[in-house]
Amino acid sequence: MIRDFLSNLEVYTKIIFFLLLSNQLLSQILPSQYGFIKNKNSPSQINYGLSFDLNDYILTNASAVTTAWTAELWYKRTGNSSRMNFTNNALNNVAGQWSLRLGQWNNRNKLGITKYSGASGSGDFYVNSSTTIGAWEHVAWTYQDNVVTIYKNGISQGTLNQTGAQLMWKYIGKSVGSIYGEVDEIRFWNVKRTASEIKDNMFNELSGNESNLIAYYKMTDESGNTVSDNSSNSNNGTITGASWVTSNAPIGIIISSYQNDIEGIWENTGTSDSEDSNGLKMSVSSTLAEANFVIFGNNNDDSGTTSSDISGISKRSKREWHLDETGTVSADVKIDIGDATGHTGTISAASNYRLLYTTCRGCTFVELETGNSVSGDIVTFSSVAIKDGIYAIASTDSNL
Repeated sequence: MIRDFLSNLEVYTKIIFFLLLSNQLLSQILPSQYGFIKNKNSPSQINYGLSFDLNDYILTNASAVTTAWTAELWYKRTGNSSRMNFTNNALNNVAGQWSLRLGQWNNRNKLGITKYSGASGSGDFYVNSSTTIGAWEHVAWTYQDNVVTIYKNGISQGTLNQTGAQLMWKYIGKSVGSIYGEVDEIRFWNVKRTASEIKDNMFNELSGNESNLIAYYKMTDESGNTVSDNSSNSNNGTITGASWVTSNAPIGIIISSYQNDIEGIWENTGTSDSEDSNGLKMSVSSTLAEANFVIFGNNNDDSGTTSSDISGISKRSKREWHLDETGTVSADVKIDIGDATGHTGTISAASNYRLLYTTCRGCTFVELETGNSVSGDIVTFSSVAIKDGIYAIASTDSNL
């Protein structure tokens, strides 16, 4: 009997070990929409971009888009140039052609759009906004009904009245100037994207099959002279001069059911609070290095609280947040209980609140941190070592 028991115990132990190992492996190889968190710090998840000097370009052979359009990219400017062209329809200035500019003519460095007229500078239009040398920033242009709107980091920088403005993107770069910096996540659309669509998706990697997406270059090739179109349209480009580099553009991979109000904390945020994702925001005491950032979104559940199976904890929020970290980030996590759960009235002492964490959607939560301070209905958890996973707030009483 003892022998049989030991034999069965050995079998059960092997089964348990296999299940644990399988779950660990699946969490790294299955897509995030299945609830497993991808490890973006592994070699297979390294992000790449392209670095452009003054005469570099990509040839796409794309046709112009005329009625409504959007163009966007992540961009790190490496210096100043007399003009920095993002898109063109010819290698040289041709009258009547349209170009999107990351920096306008004559070292103004303003974001704008140009319609070539044959005279330098006469067709240049720009907003009073420039990109920052040496920092990753998101830039977007939209057009419809003769109005161009330019965005930086999801915020409108102004509008330009431009009758019949066209998206001409046969060439990315070149035409006298060039991009003069590093680029990643180039996206072209044949529709005007709304301000919220731009802001909510600039940090998040797309699937590539989104409606009206006509080209998507997320720089997956990492070598060679071809840049693949990661949409379903096969608008691959041929590279001349530009070189492949490791990219630290703040792009995350957020589980599909958590892709609501996606925000980020990265080098550009500095020591200010990040934008708020339906109740959760973060800040750091010193500016993050370029390679360290966190992207986060939420499950859009504002229906209050649910019971907890953790001993000593009464309730937890139904609102959950998926945090996708790259590099190393230690941050103050601030949760507005009113925004997260709809709670009204006075809240409890900070020490009554817990930050919960789990490695995957639907997995068991564990306690991660105890609240350190309260201001209004915002609970702060100080100096949290951020990890990829799902987060929620909980309380030891019913005041949530």
